[in-house]
Amino acid sequence: RSPPASPQALEDHYSPSRWSPRLDRDTIIDAHLAVTAAGTERARASAQTLLHVPYGNGDREKLDIYFPTDPSETFPALVYIHGGYWQCLSKDDSGFAAPPLVSQGVAVVAVGYDIAPKGRCCPAEAAAACTAPRPLTLPFVLCSGHMDAMVLQVRRSLVFLAEQYPRIRGIYLCGHSAGAHLAAMVLSTDWTEFQVVPDIKGAVLVSGVYDLEPLLHTYVNDALNMSREVAQRNSPIRHVPPAVPAACEVLVAVAQHDSPEFRRQSQEYSQALRAAGWSVSLLDLAGVDHFDVIEKLSEDSYVLTQVGRRAVPRR
Repeated sequence: RSPPASPQALEDHYSPSRWSPRLDRDTIIDAHLAVTAAGTERARASAQTLLHVPYGNGDREKLDIYFPTDPSETFPALVYIHGGYWQCLSKDDSGFAAPPLVSQGVAVVAVGYDIAPKGRCCPAEAAAACTAPRPLTLPFVLCSGHMDAMVLQVRRSLVFLAEQYPRIRGIYLCGHSAGAHLAAMVLSTDWTEFQVVPDIKGAVLVSGVYDLEPLLHTYVNDALNMSREVAQRNSPIRHVPPAVPAACEVLVAVAQHDSPEFRRQSQEYSQALRAAGWSVSLLDLAGVDHFDVIEKLSEDSYVLTQVGRRAVPRR
């Protein structure tokens, strides 16, 4: 299927708050922020943590690490990459999924990265509420909050983990929305330029965007200021490497009440991975929208929590 032809339809399809039957679009973003913040506060209170661990020199180039309750000699780590349309949220809202995993011997690492425009959150997805985008020098001067820079930061965070925490045995990526995009870009990385190959064993990509071109003429790009070249360079669906024998398993999850565009993108990206020989599953989650599809990871009984726990074996 092709993206909607009209600009207004495209805007609607890339506005996740319009598609939830649960809450209206003016309150669902605030509710999401409240749920993730409260869940993270609970996780920090109950787990052994190392917060604000710098993996680089930037203000947001930091990790929060939630250690297993009963760590073995080595342990797997789930690396969580937050969403927010590359414009809001942070690692400080991203620990809510830790309790069901740390109790099973899995570390959870929440990754911080620069957002655009730097330092501003865009409530209710309203690009008009953001300050005007800063001019960016393209293509390779990596200004803070530029798409190339965000992708590079997430890749560098994994190199840091691999180098600094040798007790971590196997990295499992989990990203939501924009974070699923960044996690998918990690899967396309040529690690030779980093001289370190993180041991990525699996990825759970939740309600992601894998082709950035449809966003170019929507409100989402007002702050990101992507050119077509930047969008193409950072579209995972355009950069699916052939699977190697040890390639990780990928779970692409999408919500029943995601927009048709988010659902289309998830289906087409999973098909592209499969065509390149990857081990991939597409999970269509009933009864949830773009926001509670990830919020419910704090619940032991949630199907995606259970699937994720099976995908991250504590061996």
